[in-house]
Amino acid sequence: MLVQSQRVFMTSLATLLDTYKTYLLGHRGARGEQLENTKAGFIHTRQLSQKSTSHLAKSKLVGIEFDVQLTLDGKLVVFHDENLLRLFSHQSRIDQLTAAQIQRISSSARAEKSDSILLLQQMPKHLKGYSHIELEIKTHERTNYAQLIQSLKQCLVNPNLSSLPLTLTSFDIRLLEQLQADSVLSHFKRGLLVEPTCPQLTIDLMRSPALNPSKRPITDMKIDIKNAAMSTGQPLADTVLIALRLGCSSIGLFYPLFDSNLIAQCQRYGLSSTAWTVNDVDYAKQLTKLGVSYLITDYPTAFLHN
Repeated sequence: MLVQSQRVFMTSLATLLDTYKTYLLGHRGARGEQLENTKAGFIHTRQLSQKSTSHLAKSKLVGIEFDVQLTLDGKLVVFHDENLLRLFSHQSRIDQLTAAQIQRISSSARAEKSDSILLLQQMPKHLKGYSHIELEIKTHERTNYAQLIQSLKQCLVNPNLSSLPLTLTSFDIRLLEQLQADSVLSHFKRGLLVEPTCPQLTIDLMRSPALNPSKRPITDMKIDIKNAAMSTGQPLADTVLIALRLGCSSIGLFYPLFDSNLIAQCQRYGLSSTAWTVNDVDYAKQLTKLGVSYLITDYPTAFLHN
């Protein structure tokens, strides 16, 4: 698990990123700085990556993470939640609405046109110049997998998207198996996402950021993390083997789950590692020193200038 180190705390994040070859990804664009998964957020992050105040900072924000999911009419919209309630005060689910209806609702709910929802096919111009892009494919108990695979192929065969450095990520093992088996989609890099399924474990993990010594250390947790249930249905220790079986090139974990052993396994088998969502600079420093490949953050500006 992550442990505190005074020397790590005193070193700037930019220096550590450069030393350990760890890179930053903007979360849903830059979720803490602009409305998530919108044109405004993607423009902001791309500009930030291009005009950072130093060469070092510029070289470290190398891409973004964003989400897509299937609409009623088989389109892929760039959106995280299953419904529009949190961001647009509308209770309908994404899979209950057509893409046109979703875009109309989002446009009418926000004064700025740049805050409306995009389709995956509209994304290429916002992704130019990046070296790593994580495209998370959202699923749920109502997902029509055949339609989802077909819609992904229809979008991703477009050279404007297929030429980009995309990694298709998901928590859904069934989907990753279908991506692996598909003659078209299997050519894209894929990543396995993993999180705890036990709410108490998530709470315990979040109580132990390195920045706050007053909070309980991870060693005091009531739940054995090594044997705790994960979203894969298997112990955390099996994550790398599951990813390899699925033909994945990366794993993405809820950030407190990483430790030196897991990073060593990733490096041994040639897997990149992504920690999400890291908004604490001191935790970012520790993860960087462990050797995590990518840090997903809501606040790329703060990270670049720390």
